[in-house]
Amino acid sequence: MRRVLLLSLTSVLACGLVTVALAQDGEGEPEQRDPTQPGPSGDGEAAPERSAEDEARRAQAVARVGDVTVTVGEVEDAINQQSPFVRMRYADPAQLEQFAQSMIRFELLARAAERAEIDDDEEVVRATKQHMVQQLIRRDFDERITVSSVPQADVQAYYDANPAEFHTPEMRRAAHIRLGSREAAERLLAEARAADTREFRALAREHSTDPETRLRGGDLRYFDETGQPRNSRDPQVDEGLARAAFALEEVGDVSAEPVQLGEHWSIVKLTGRRPAEHRTVEQAGPTIRLRLWRQTRSQALEDFVAGLRRDAGIENIPYEALRGIELDEPEREDEQAAAGGAPAPASLEDVQPESGEEEASEGE
Repeated sequence: MRRVLLLSLTSVLACGLVTVALAQDGEGEPEQRDPTQPGPSGDGEAAPERSAEDEARRAQAVARVGDVTVTVGEVEDAINQQSPFVRMRYADPAQLEQFAQSMIRFELLARAAERAEIDDDEEVVRATKQHMVQQLIRRDFDERITVSSVPQADVQAYYDANPAEFHTPEMRRAAHIRLGSREAAERLLAEARAADTREFRALAREHSTDPETRLRGGDLRYFDETGQPRNSRDPQVDEGLARAAFALEEVGDVSAEPVQLGEHWSIVKLTGRRPAEHRTVEQAGPTIRLRLWRQTRSQALEDFVAGLRRDAGIENIPYEALRGIELDEPEREDEQAAAGGAPAPASLEDVQPESGEEEASEGE
């Protein structure tokens, strides 16, 4: 087991050979799979049954390095795990021989690393643990919990329980200039009505008494006809301003009269609009399925770790003991990295699910 783990850590040495070989003709791939290591086939299918003759062919030894035998089958499998573009290169006998040499070189270097007891090095031990964790997560979670395994009934239930995510009313965007009296608003109204959006914002910065919106040119962002903002980050818009914005017909229109807001008066300009949106469960399904998959996988992982914690009897951690730790002063060459913050230690949470899909954007 120790030797297998060490091989996985030193595989980058052999990978470099293949990358160099491909780059010689100027067509190197930006990302190369390690030719000596197994990898996902991408189709999730079981290995095909082979005839006795084929098994014998694959069992032929290419080279023996100590107690390790590099076989024809291992070379064949390693090549077939490359992309189709890279795979075709090995129809050339010279390229095929170079690939086999890279695998032999890898085994030689791995044995040299064993003799040098590199596997006892702290960095190697930590990298080995990280690799083991990644393989565990891949085998017990990523291969078992997939996007396609999320039941359609769960997708439908989420859709029904969260209508606001899939049915949005018409939204409008406006800017306003708040003034202290009707007279002041009427004096500025003609200039505001003649101004384009950029000029209107300049007027807001100069004249508006609303401290929240003045510095952003009076922008109220998007809201519905009740003044409810498009997202929780934006403030609620006064219903009077919302009614005035929804009374305007075209983007760029300005209210004909100042709008009273308590003791204040505002000039309102319509700067944007979005029609109502209604997505069916079929349209929203891929996004919902991906979200539920992430949640299911995360919860399964948390439950698994909680069980390990219970079995190990880990409880009552003395966090107060950490308060006295001493941090080394950064070296000069490390100052720039320190300014950006050091990465957190690797953990199970750091292992990201292997999926080509990404959740759809949530909008602006």
